[in-house]
Amino acid sequence: MTSRKLKRPTRLILDYDGTVTKQDTMFLFGNLPKQSTKLSWQEIVDAYVKDYTKWQNEKFDWKNYDASEYSAWLATRRWVELKSAQRVQDCGFFKGVTEDDVEKAVRKALTNGQLELHKGWNDLFELYLPEATTEPGNDSSLEILSVNWSRTAIRHGLLAETSDSSLQALIERIPVYANQIQGLNSSDGSTGIIINPDGSDLRTNIDKLHRLRETARSPHVFTVYVGDSSTDFDCLWEADLGIWLYDVPEYQYEEASRKVFSPLKYVPPPLSALQDLDGKKEMFYWAPNFKTVLDILTVNQ
Repeated sequence: MTSRKLKRPTRLILDYDGTVTKQDTMFLFGNLPKQSTKLSWQEIVDAYVKDYTKWQNEKFDWKNYDASEYSAWLATRRWVELKSAQRVQDCGFFKGVTEDDVEKAVRKALTNGQLELHKGWNDLFELYLPEATTEPGNDSSLEILSVNWSRTAIRHGLLAETSDSSLQALIERIPVYANQIQGLNSSDGSTGIIINPDGSDLRTNIDKLHRLRETARSPHVFTVYVGDSSTDFDCLWEADLGIWLYDVPEYQYEEASRKVFSPLKYVPPPLSALQDLDGKKEMFYWAPNFKTVLDILTVNQ
């Protein structure tokens, strides 16, 4: 159990794939089909890569290569993500899949080392256990915000990695904003539908930004967002404190930043250089691990 506490009431929003986990978790879904499908997982992946490459080569009216232009450019990727989801839905790839199938796939990946969580994730979560946030007027909250296809897979990934009952109860309770394979709890398994007709799915940087804004309980609470990829850009920019989590040595992080956020002309300073949470801040910062995040947000009890 962590011996630290938050310096101030904090709304902490974490991305999942590549942030809480060390890897992208899309590979998990390739092991889920209950029956033969019209497309194999590899065919789905190949089609996505082809569309993604086409998107990258599309012309965009760059002028300043600044944050606003970068955000607008990222948003044009929507067609790639929607087309991929539609492709998976049309071929019935997840038809008949159950929550038990998802849990087993997650546990198997954790057991064989294909899926790992970043060290220190549990220390951050423990800051949000009920006994740590019961002071009067404490608006602290912990949330997951992800473009992952299954919030069920996210919860099981976290639950499987702790035997602490209070932490498990917290994981069951926190909001997980992500997409979902519909009907996992049905006796017949999933319908195979993964697209909401109301357009509420999370596919792009802008979708994540809108959900971050829509779900804010208080406009005054200090908001921290932690993410690892370009899809997190707008949330990193929007938060009171944006933290780009990328596990590389300090001498390599600037090069990594230019690659992840290309062609944006911005390199975030190290989070360890931030002295005052209340002072003027940069657009977002870089941290190599959750310990650095914990150190900046907390004090010893």
